[in-house]
Amino acid sequence: MSERPPVVVALQNAANCPVNLVGQWITESGLEVRTLHLYAKQPFPHAVAELEESLGGASLAGLISLGGSISANDDEDAPWLVGERALLADAIRSELPVLGLCLGAQLLALATGGEVELAGVPEIGVHEVRVDDSSDEVFGSLSDSKNLPTIQWHQDEVTALPAGATSIATSISCRNQIFRMGRLQYGLQLHPEADPTIVRMWEKNGDDAYRRSGRSAEGVGQIEREVNQSINQIKDTWSGPIKRWAELASQLLETRLSQPSQLR
Repeated sequence: MSERPPVVVALQNAANCPVNLVGQWITESGLEVRTLHLYAKQPFPHAVAELEESLGGASLAGLISLGGSISANDDEDAPWLVGERALLADAIRSELPVLGLCLGAQLLALATGGEVELAGVPEIGVHEVRVDDSSDEVFGSLSDSKNLPTIQWHQDEVTALPAGATSIATSISCRNQIFRMGRLQYGLQLHPEADPTIVRMWEKNGDDAYRRSGRSAEGVGQIEREVNQSINQIKDTWSGPIKRWAELASQLLETRLSQPSQLR
């Protein structure tokens, strides 16, 4: 493997939805995280091979698609989504490790034949999820706990999974909280990257999901306080699986680089 650390590229879809904690945990696992600011009209490749070529000699270990208040098919307001979905679809075909977070999960589903619709009940704030697949190599260790705290902020949800995808985590209001596409390829409706500072920005922004949930009536700052009370447990819960994903992505890359005939 190159002396340079392998790179995970993060696709940022909104100024107030950075890679944040997830980026920190991946960096602690020995990988480099590079963010492309798509919302700011930063040009980006629409295919995995071109994305890797753009890394200046570093190897591509994985791809993250981040959140945002837009919908996954809002191509008119967010024209970069067409290219982002194309890149995500190519990543799945290329067997590249992928994490789609909230909007990113919805984009991943749409890009590969799934469906996204307005949820009956928006999830805003701290909500519990349950991991059902104890055999999953990244999230299976969480299956022993039935009430896993998460930060949620969405009014859309994946209502039909792409062919071959498997739901491995659910909540009371959302049946596809985590779904697996291929090896190390996941969509997460939850926000493992968020913290109280980010939640404060979301409250002040006051998007449609926040208003539709009815929680805006509680006043700005209420959800931030709620998250503050749970953030240590949230970090303890989700840091391990994210680091595990990064470590396995690094191992998978090393295996591929040692077997040139199996490279893309």
